[in-house]
Amino acid sequence: MIGWLIFVILGVLIVASFLDIKYKAVPSVLLTGFLFIVAVLRIENLQFGILAGLFAWVIKDLIYEWNGLEFGMADIKIMALIGLLIPSMNLFLVFVGIFSLFQFVYTLIWQWRMGNDKERPFIPCLLFVYITLIIIGGVA
Repeated sequence: MIGWLIFVILGVLIVASFLDIKYKAVPSVLLTGFLFIVAVLRIENLQFGILAGLFAWVIKDLIYEWNGLEFGMADIKIMALIGLLIPSMNLFLVFVGIFSLFQFVYTLIWQWRMGNDKERPFIPCLLFVYITLIIIGGVA
């Protein structure tokens, strides 16, 4: 398949994580461009990209309502981007489970280390979810 694409997106996520931690912002054009390119290259996985984007939107609303934390549009785009690389519904459900577990642990660690900071970089958590999916063969 398109193995190089997996590593290009890994590089993009590393850069986006750095920008999210340092500046708490990621250029929207960068992520939207990659989202479009991956959607064109992985049109057969479009339903998983849409589902991942919708799942991220639900999580965004839940996190804001529950804790008042912002979950930005970049996070939603990255979730959709990762979803476009998932080849089956079973692996999509694995992705949702891994994300939920990592996000819970990440939030606990962040609150323990940083206190109740309302601006938290979520992209590093998504990077670890993506790396985990690569390791278990969940992206193709």
